[in-house]
Amino acid sequence: MKYIRKTVPTLLLAAVALLSAANTQALPCNGRAVNPGESKEEVAAKCGEAMFKDERTVEVDEIVKNRIRSSEVKVIDEWAFDFGPNELMQSYRFENGKLVEIRNIGYGRQHDDQNDTCRNGELLAVGDSSLDTFIKCGEPIAKEHLANKVIETTSDDKKLRTTIPVAEWTYRYGPDALGYTLRIENGVVREIRTREFGK
Repeated sequence: MKYIRKTVPTLLLAAVALLSAANTQALPCNGRAVNPGESKEEVAAKCGEAMFKDERTVEVDEIVKNRIRSSEVKVIDEWAFDFGPNELMQSYRFENGKLVEIRNIGYGRQHDDQNDTCRNGELLAVGDSSLDTFIKCGEPIAKEHLANKVIETTSDDKKLRTTIPVAEWTYRYGPDALGYTLRIENGVVREIRTREFGK
C-alpha cells in the first residue's frame, strides 16, 4: 500500500508534465505537424495561405554615455489559419523568419457575409491585438502605416530606445452609420476614434 501511495502522485505529476510539454510542441495544420523553429516557408508549405498576416519591425538600441552600444532588429510576423467552424483556429508568431509560438485561438468562424460579427463596432476594444480585431471584425476598409513611434527608457547611465510601428485601421458599416479608426501600436490597439463619412 505504501508503494501505491507513493507511485500515484508521481504518475500524476508525470502526466501533467507530459501534457504541458505536448501543449508547447507541434500542433497539426491540415494534418501535418508544425514545430517551433520552422521557417515561414516550411509552415506555408504545410498550412497553405493564412487568413491573416501581419508583419512589423521593432528596433531596440542600447545607448550608454550617448553612444549606441548595441542594436537589435526584430521582424515579427503573425499568421492565423481558419480551418472552419468545426476546427480550432491557430496563430503562428515568427521572429526573424523562424516560428517561436503556436496558439489555438478558438473555433473557426462561420463564413456569412450577411452576418455583422462586429455589430457596428461594438466589439472593438483598446488593448486587443490586431489579430483579435481581425477575428472580431474582419478586414478593415483601409489600412495606413504611420510614422514609427520611439519609446525611451532610462536606467542608471543606460538608455533603451525602442522604435515600434504604428498603423491605422478604419472600419465602416454603411452610408448612414459611423465609422471607426483604430490606432495600432506594435500590433496592439491603443486608441479608437469614431468617424463620420459622406453619404
